[in-house]
Amino acid sequence: MSSGYGVSLAELRRHVAARPTWRCRVCAALWPCQPAKLCLRAEYARDRVGLAIYLCVLMHDAIADRLRTHPEEVDPADYFARFIGWTRH
Repeated sequence: MSSGYGVSLAELRRHVAARPTWRCRVCAALWPCQPAKLCLRAEYARDRVGLAIYLCVLMHDAIADRLRTHPEEVDPADYFARFIGWTRH
């Protein structure tokens, strides 16, 4: 199955977060990286609310991990933009 971008969903699914850093295991970008976003958009194409709820849970986990390791570096607005904001377009 294709993502519609010339890349298979199987290949995009490899772009998962490594905890506690929340960087992509494949490309090392902050997660969700662009390939992960493409995959999530395809998987949740008919359930944008479900996508937002799923990402809210992951955002909570990412913030909790960061608070344990670098509490001074947690900016809730940045986390919202990174995990949820992009889903609204």
